Amino acid sequence: MFLIFISLLFQSFSQDPTVFKASDKVSYIIKDKIQRPADLLFFTEGLSFFSDDVLLESTGLYGDSEIHYVDNVFDKKKIELKLRQPIGKQYFGEGCSKIKNKNGKDEIYMLTWKERKAFQLDSNLQLVKELEIPGEIQEGWGMTSYRNNEGDAMLLISDGTNRLYHVDPSDFKVKKTVSVRLGNGEALNKLNELEIIGDGTVLANIYETPLIAQIDPHDGKLMDVLDFTALIQDVESVKGKGYTDPMFNKVWQSHIKRQIMALFLLN
Repeated sequence: MFLIFISLLFQSFSQDPTVFKASDKVSYIIKDKIQRPADLLFFTEGLSFFSDDVLLESTGLYGDSEIHYVDNVFDKKKIELKLRQPIGKQYFGEGCSKIKNKNGKDEIYMLTWKERKAFQLDSNLQLVKELEIPGEIQEGWGMTSYRNNEGDAMLLISDGTNRLYHVDPSDFKVKKTVSVRLGNGEALNKLNELEIIGDGTVLANIYETPLIAQIDPHDGKLMDVLDFTALIQDVESVKGKGYTDPMFNKVWQSHIKRQIMALFLLN
């Protein structure tokens, strides 16, 4: 499993052969490849930065699902797990996200796949509250967070369909649902992991493909589709043809030096 750090250069192009093209609007550069130690390999479902060099990660599979921190993520020699918290053998873990509540404290949320349960945790990954996934949401898949016009934290959740659900963490109820469609009106299904980027749009990987959709989360408008087939091929060239499962399971972003940095985790 590789952690691959990429700069997405929106509206910029280069003749440099190390710059790859994901769409007519987006090019990217592979910044670094970090292979995790064997004891840090998981079926990753949720991944976001808790601090500058600490990742919050939720994992799947029955009997192996947990949430933990990955510390020193940029240091190949010091990378390690912290505060591992299993969620129970009866659960298949899915996406996670962190928000700051109105009191300035960190709240962490984690979904389960088919069990219709979600968990609110504190910054020490201790259970605060067990939540019911709202009935409108078919299954728990991806999750990210953003702040609305009033400055309140909101969660954005996917369920493997073409729908995105805006959920208020204060009562964990759906406040708005939008549908994403292709130009021909066909539903863009299998929206999976989500991340809000700097311009307020959301990146959503399309499960079982090397594609990432850029979407306006407020009206569901499809703004772009990014094709990372070249990235898959680049990883295969390093690891060899035995490397299979050509899909993105995670997409993460954060602002660094005014560039949009994306981290994709390949199973």
